[in-house]
Amino acid sequence: MAGGSAAGRNEKKMEYTDWLQEQNWLKKGDCVYVISDMLELAKSYKARGSRLCPDELTEGLQRIVGEEGTLLFPTFNWDFCKGTGFDYSRTPVRTGAWSKSVLQRKDFARTAHPLYSFAVWGHHREELLENDSADSFGPGTIFELLLQWDARLLAVGLPALKGASYIHHVEQMVGVPYRYNKSFTGEYRDALGRCGTRTYRMYVRDLDLDPRHIDGFRPLEEKMSEEGLIRTEYYGEIPSHMLRIADLDREVRKDILENDSRNMYDYKRDH
Repeated sequence: MAGGSAAGRNEKKMEYTDWLQEQNWLKKGDCVYVISDMLELAKSYKARGSRLCPDELTEGLQRIVGEEGTLLFPTFNWDFCKGTGFDYSRTPVRTGAWSKSVLQRKDFARTAHPLYSFAVWGHHREELLENDSADSFGPGTIFELLLQWDARLLAVGLPALKGASYIHHVEQMVGVPYRYNKSFTGEYRDALGRCGTRTYRMYVRDLDLDPRHIDGFRPLEEKMSEEGLIRTEYYGEIPSHMLRIADLDREVRKDILENDSRNMYDYKRDH
């Protein structure tokens, strides 16, 4: 895998976001989609006799991109698919401790989608909060905006593509045989406490074809790393990865159209 310098591996004293700024991966005005395993980062802090403060981590990232930048943290929850109603203020986050932390901050707000919401801050915050697409991944969704804004994906403490839900946006835009659109209807309470019944769509797996991602899309990650499209460095023993959404979009499209998604999925191709 690309990157992983000795200097990065041996870094023990610097705060994570100070270290991140030294990598020169991000600049003022960038739009950044953050996926993370904060537990792994907390272990790194503990190993050097320190304690990780989620707010300091968030504020450090805010300083890097500035007020002209935008931060998005996934606050996904899939209970709506199981018949559980969505409550904008109470439905819990299923996508990690850092996402839970930023959602408690007054300078972040949650977008409206009951399945694929984000905690958002910065320049594009209001546009993101106004997004009311009933689709999860298709045209008009936040995932499409990430491409339009030339967003970056920052993965902390986990494989670069393991939590990259943007891949499903590309799958839907191109069309794949192992997924199809399915509608889910349920009770919905919005940010103002208004209740009603709403229907949302999700590009779900076709269980008859049994698609299973290959080790967190590892073959695609390795290919992109070899081509210099994913940059990887280590904070202590914790990996961080950076890639452009535009590069991910192009490589996923190529794998679907030219390789039958073989760098991403095993499925019953002869079904």
